[in-house]
Amino acid sequence: MDFSKFENRYKITGELVVLTALHIGSGKEGENQDSPFMNLEINGEKLYYIPGSSFRGYLSTKLERFLEEDNGIVLKDKNTNERLNSADVKLIFGYTNLDGEKDEVKNRVAKKLGKDLKQIDSFKSMAGRIHIADMKILSDVDSIKRDGIKIDRNTGATEKGAKFDYDVLPSGTKFEFVMELENLEKYQINLVALALQDILEGDLFGGKLSRGIGKCRLDIKEIEYVDKSNLKEYIFKRKMGTLKKEDFLKIDDIDLVIE
Repeated sequence: MDFSKFENRYKITGELVVLTALHIGSGKEGENQDSPFMNLEINGEKLYYIPGSSFRGYLSTKLERFLEEDNGIVLKDKNTNERLNSADVKLIFGYTNLDGEKDEVKNRVAKKLGKDLKQIDSFKSMAGRIHIADMKILSDVDSIKRDGIKIDRNTGATEKGAKFDYDVLPSGTKFEFVMELENLEKYQINLVALALQDILEGDLFGGKLSRGIGKCRLDIKEIEYVDKSNLKEYIFKRKMGTLKKEDFLKIDDIDLVIE
C-alpha cells in the first residue's frame, strides 16, 4: 500500500474495565511508595492514567506470538496467499531499525512498501499506523497500597530486606479508550481484531500479574470510519460512518494453517 495516499481511517472508542485489580507502575518511587500507579499531579490532585504505549505493547506482543517462527501456526493473507511474519506487525505498529532483522522480514517490508531492498535506507524506520491515546481514568477511586516481597529466583527464598509496596486500582475502575487506525489493508485490520480478541473477553494486562491481579476487559462502545466512499462527508462535515462491532471484528481476510 502506498501510505502517501489516503485509504481509510478507523476510530474505536470504549472503556477498559478492571476486573480484579490493576497495577501500571510509574517506574519511579513515590514519596511514601515503592511503586505508585502511573499518575499526573494537577493542582495537587493525582490523575491516574494508563499510557497508550502500554496498550500498544500489549497488542503488538499478542500478534508477535501468533507470527513467531516454529510455533506450529501459519497465518496467511487470503487475498494473496502470502505467509505473514513479524514484518506485518512492524507495518502496523511501526519500527525504528531493520538492520538486525532476518532477510524474510526485510524482504516482506520492502515488498509491502513497494520498495527495492537496495533502497533500505529510505525505509529503515517507519511510523506506526495505529495510535492509542493515553487512557484517562473515568472512575472516582483512589489507589490501594499492597505489600509484597521479592523472591530470589535461584534459591526460592525471600531476599533479605526485600519487602516493598505497590499501588493498585480496584475492581470496577474504568479508563477511557480511544484507538485510531490509518491506511490499513483488510488483512491488517483483521490482525488488529485478532490481537483484541482476548482483552474483549477479559485478559491479563499491566504489571505484578503473578500477584493475581491485572485482569481487564475492553468494552467497545463505537467504531467510526472514513474511506473513499464517505470522504466528502468527512472533509466537509467532519462526519464519519459507523460500523457494527461484529463487522469490524470479523476475521475473513486471513487464514490459519497448522503445520
